[in-house]
Amino acid sequence: MKRPSALQRFIAENVFSRCGQAVTRLSEAGLLPRPEIPGSEAEVREWWLVSPLAARALRAAGEPVLQFCELYLWGRTQARGSSLEDDPALAAAAKPAEPPAPTGW
Repeated sequence: MKRPSALQRFIAENVFSRCGQAVTRLSEAGLLPRPEIPGSEAEVREWWLVSPLAARALRAAGEPVLQFCELYLWGRTQARGSSLEDDPALAAAAKPAEPPAPTGW
C-alpha cells in the first residue's frame, strides 16, 4: 500500500469540509464579513472549514481566512472542482516552517 505524501496527510488532518452555505448564511445575518483580497483579482470560489494550524499557514501565505468563534474558514481561490492536492496555497501551507537561524554569541 502506498504511503500518503506529506501534503495528503496535511489535508487529511487539517482540511475538513466545504462550508460555503454556512459562510453565506453567516454573512447574510451580518455575523461574518466577506474578506477582500487586497491587490488581487482573485475571488473566492469555495469555502472550506480548516484547522487553526492550516488557518495560520494559509493566512501567512496571503489567503483569505475568516474566523467565526472557534471555526476557521478558508476562502479557496482555485478553480472549483480542482483537487485540493493541486492547490498551491495548500502545498505551501503543508511545508514545515523554516527553523529560526542560529544566533551568534
